Amino acid sequence: MSEGDPVTAQQEITVSWNGIESVPVHMANQFLMQIDAAGLNPDQVVLAVGQATPPVVLGTPEHKAEQLRGVATVQVIPLARYSLTPTRLKELVEMLTKVVDAFEQLKETGKVPEL
Repeated sequence: MSEGDPVTAQQEITVSWNGIESVPVHMANQFLMQIDAAGLNPDQVVLAVGQATPPVVLGTPEHKAEQLRGVATVQVIPLARYSLTPTRLKELVEMLTKVVDAFEQLKETGKVPEL
């Protein structure tokens, strides 16, 4: 093959997640998505992932109710923001759907399904 010739053969390449064990795992329970339509040409979605914890309230039910009356907002600690193209967003939705289905199957059967 000479330089400039189009590649006609396909080669399978393995993806390796090197060092994934060293990345901390965070509990995430808050999600925010925005469509980035800069210039009226939407080409990505921004996914923000965060964590919120409820306020600590102690005491009798009356004391707890009084403490909660003073709470106007619960802060979300941002963990990460990701930019996804529509194609990658669809892949993420597919992957999440498969994981939810597998998790439900595990709960029903007690067997870990393949993903």
